[in-house]
Amino acid sequence: LVDISPIDLFGMLTPEYLTACGLPAPLLALGIPITITYISPTGDSPAPCTASAGIRIDASIASPGVQPGKLDILFIPGPDPSAVPQEPELEFVRGHVAKGVDLLIVCTGQFVAGYAGVLDGRVATGPRGLLGRLKGEFEEVRWVERRWVRDRGVWTSGGITNGLDMVAAYIRQRWPGPLAEVVCKMADVGERGVEYEIGTVRENGFWVWQILRAWTAGFWKGKQA
Repeated sequence: LVDISPIDLFGMLTPEYLTACGLPAPLLALGIPITITYISPTGDSPAPCTASAGIRIDASIASPGVQPGKLDILFIPGPDPSAVPQEPELEFVRGHVAKGVDLLIVCTGQFVAGYAGVLDGRVATGPRGLLGRLKGEFEEVRWVERRWVRDRGVWTSGGITNGLDMVAAYIRQRWPGPLAEVVCKMADVGERGVEYEIGTVRENGFWVWQILRAWTAGFWKGKQA
């Protein structure tokens, strides 16, 4: 669910949301009419999510209103990283990129884009813990370790909450000015830099330490059983 949360930042740009927040008229006048359409391969609704929640689906990849060229932005959240999308889903992604639609991808959504081939020849990022796997599976991509990356019209982010940083940066780039800044301030996002504060060595050390702690806890639990 957190992978999808950056969508709310787009909703916050709308006149309806700004009005509900009681913002001054000069800011209300900057509101942007935005329609958000939730798409799944089949259009079945609701789409299952974690935490026993679901999302109401508005369209399938075959629906006329979401065909390549009909959207301004295609947002891909993170699915199960072991899932391999079907060819119609991959062609859907390719078609939008070919039409110049901005592609925003969060977390393990990089696997979908990787299988579609739309990251080939581009700089991209993904979840830190999965970058090794992404590099091995998609060798034509220049993978880097950052919170988010923009390469032409394709934006990629690291794990989960980095998607909020990416969308905040996208909004500031596409609609620069007071509205973008107010939305980021209200959502309390967009303040982290593109580079991680903790380097790779410390990050790997963290994982080694936690695995060791888990092994030790399991060992003593087995002794007590």
